[in-house]
Amino acid sequence: MSSLAGTAVDVVGGGFGGLSTACYLADAGADVRVLEKNEQLGGRASRLEVEGFRFDMGPSWYLMPDVFERFFGQFGRSPSDYYDLERLDPHYRIFFKDGEARSAATDSSGQGPREHGERVDVSADREEVRELFASLEDGGGEAFDAYLEESKRNYELAMENFVYEDRPRLRDWVDLDVMRAAPVGLKLLGNMQGHVADYFENPKLQQIMQYTLVFLGGAPHNTPALYNMMSHVDFNLGVHYPRGKGDRDNGIGAVVDAVVDLGTELGVEYVTGTEVAEITRRKEGFLVATESGDEYHPDLVVSDADYAHTEQELLPEHERQYDADYWDSKTYAPSAFLLYLGVEGDLDELAHHTLVLPEDWDPHFEQIFDEPAWPDDPAYYCCVPSETDASTVPDGDTDAYGNLFVLVPIAPDLDDDETTRQRYRDQVLADLAENTGVDLRDRIAVEERFSVSEFADRYNSIQGTALGLAHTLRQTSLLRPPHRSSAVDGLYFTGSFTTPGIGVPMCLISGEHAANAVLADR
Repeated sequence: MSSLAGTAVDVVGGGFGGLSTACYLADAGADVRVLEKNEQLGGRASRLEVEGFRFDMGPSWYLMPDVFERFFGQFGRSPSDYYDLERLDPHYRIFFKDGEARSAATDSSGQGPREHGERVDVSADREEVRELFASLEDGGGEAFDAYLEESKRNYELAMENFVYEDRPRLRDWVDLDVMRAAPVGLKLLGNMQGHVADYFENPKLQQIMQYTLVFLGGAPHNTPALYNMMSHVDFNLGVHYPRGKGDRDNGIGAVVDAVVDLGTELGVEYVTGTEVAEITRRKEGFLVATESGDEYHPDLVVSDADYAHTEQELLPEHERQYDADYWDSKTYAPSAFLLYLGVEGDLDELAHHTLVLPEDWDPHFEQIFDEPAWPDDPAYYCCVPSETDASTVPDGDTDAYGNLFVLVPIAPDLDDDETTRQRYRDQVLADLAENTGVDLRDRIAVEERFSVSEFADRYNSIQGTALGLAHTLRQTSLLRPPHRSSAVDGLYFTGSFTTPGIGVPMCLISGEHAANAVLADR
């Protein structure tokens, strides 16, 4: 990168987008300061420790390892300088809530038919997964191979030409070479539901191929089929668990620590517990004022705070790109109802990543995107790090204790009063017991809850979304809000509202795009 020597840049928000941008700008010579509202860096990748139980509160899947290798490699480092990776096997376990009793080809437990829903393990061995698909549908193995071949091709083309390369303007796309490289035929402008149904009839196989849409904040009916590339991420690149070196935390917290350490090595200054209240353009540079009354005067500002919050709350009206109607018109990724549970006894029936899915999950998605309500028959996710990492429970005793969080995607902006939360908590724990055989209700030693209100309060998240803008066709690529402010010179944006989008790897890349915009303008 070219030099920004002598340029002072304040990055507002210490999520992965902000941390990434800070590294790139510091590497280019800028004097970079990160201002973070909360006491921890990492944004939604916060950590919670209660009575010896340790939780990653937000992101918990380490996917797309190639993105992390590329990120650290651009600074002459490697992820292995900061943390190690353990490939999980199984990648994840699924309990289908249909009551069918059958032993899946990849059920490594050796158990016979179960009284509750069907259980399958999605192995780290691709050939075993192929056998699973073949066992559930005639021709399923061949369809699996064909789908993954297309997914791999689309992933490689998309990453090289449309993810790592930011194309914020229409004229960036109206180019024959770009169009030839596009990983999408017209059919991939359809939705994921129709695309997956072209390959698989079995609803369970369709769900396995589509569950990653949760990471994009979408649903099968509103996410473009071009995101079939996520299956390459799942089955070919694998699912991993980070282990921090030395006395560092494990899990996604280890990755936060790694990016922060890298920034420190590059000269980034971090200021936590500092909520920004105002960003105003001055004749020379900016005024960045905090709730506590401190004032900073950088030359440039990059916001990793919630994009809508920055525009509607931090900027004066004449410096906003969008009005309230713009933000009201957007489709937001789900919020979440989360239970962080430390329990007595082990959780061996569950895998590190466990999904519990109803036979028909369309009603759940409808109650997120179409007719918002607390889902009647929820699809949900359990993260059980104690199955992999003894440091997440008291005294490292995984026979005596288990650690998990349960995440139910729900519509943003729902009323989550305490009565509703208690009722839904009881419903989810009963559902978990019925469909997995794991009854936690008399074993809970530690319990914390997090939902719409906390996402809004802790992260200034519009409508309490857990992720940002959903990846609908009208909110993909150049149709997402830009990295450059069109209203204020010297103001930039990074994070999940911008390109390339939602998720830890995408936010790391977003930081690179924001930094490149700064450099191009300077």
